Amino acid sequence: MLAGWFVLALGLLHTLGGCASGREQGDSLAGDPVGPAGRPSHYSNDGFLNPDIPALEHNRGRFLRWQWERLWGGLPREVPGGWNPPVLKPDLEPFRARGAAPRIAWFGHDTFLLSIGGVLVITDPHLTGRASPLSFIGPKRRVPLPVRIEELPPVDVVLISHNHYDHLDRATVQRLNAQPGGAPQFLVPLGLKAWMAEAGIERVIELDWWQHAEVRGLTLHLVPAQHFSARTPFDTDRTLWGGWIVDHPSFRFYFAGDTGYGPLFKEIGRRFAPIDLAALPVGAYEPRWFMSPVHVDPEEAVRIHLDVGARRSVGMHWGTFQLTDEALDEPPRALATALKEHGVSAEDFSLMQFGEARTLAARPEITSRTLGTLPPLRPAIAVRR
Repeated sequence: MLAGWFVLALGLLHTLGGCASGREQGDSLAGDPVGPAGRPSHYSNDGFLNPDIPALEHNRGRFLRWQWERLWGGLPREVPGGWNPPVLKPDLEPFRARGAAPRIAWFGHDTFLLSIGGVLVITDPHLTGRASPLSFIGPKRRVPLPVRIEELPPVDVVLISHNHYDHLDRATVQRLNAQPGGAPQFLVPLGLKAWMAEAGIERVIELDWWQHAEVRGLTLHLVPAQHFSARTPFDTDRTLWGGWIVDHPSFRFYFAGDTGYGPLFKEIGRRFAPIDLAALPVGAYEPRWFMSPVHVDPEEAVRIHLDVGARRSVGMHWGTFQLTDEALDEPPRALATALKEHGVSAEDFSLMQFGEARTLAARPEITSRTLGTLPPLRPAIAVRR
């Protein structure tokens, strides 16, 4: 029985987002974005790759080593007395009112509801009980949902960072697509439009790194991340991954998605700073020998905060699913230590409570970075719908 569960766990490797990625090495992202073959440096022969890290295979041996260490090391670590963090009932009325003041609510993991300029945006929406293709196995939500999908106000824009099960939940996106008043506009990285269509979702804009779309007064840029994609053992890196910049004249928001640390963040900062608020991952990072290429730890998250020029940041990707070896309550302590090390205040980089909603300080004017001032980019950078 144990062996059967172990084999099934191996097959679900890609649902965890914890394996190093990349079949070949490309050119530096911070330099010319086009490689020597005349194609972007994050393109491989049959999909995509991370240009700024050496080639790393999805190695079953590395995964088996991790699982062996977990089995004999009593991992993952559990929270003494159990994990029972406060879960707030979010005040959604200001979102329904679509006021001018920017506002954000966190529903756990990487799911934020954001109101900017009266437009409602949701990131990597996951509002079901498991991050898994199966209903009976896979990472289970460890805290109650702060909100049900039917309680949400109509969402205008859905942003997807990549296709792992803890970020792209089929049931959630299908229910958002069927929301009263009409389907939202979905924005996805390259390759995911076909998956969306198969799921019955047609209002989809598909983008490459550094491309953008304009939707309801927002400019939405897909920016690089250092990660990988897969929903089965057979489709590794066939679709792209990334983060998102949500740009409005009064507010600029950066959603990092899943990522390891690298030079790409200084490049994002060079192109988009100042960023008013960044949502950065702070959990699912141990063991570092296995996770570091694709998942930052809290110290690296603080470095990203500094690299991208964020005025404020909030942590995400922690406390919701037990994906890796650290205890669910460890990221807050590790983040507090990292903030002291880097001289960043707890006000400038904070954690939200589950279900917490905050009103954000909008500025009357934000410096607009136009495409004409940026380094040369690939053609057809703008997608307008």
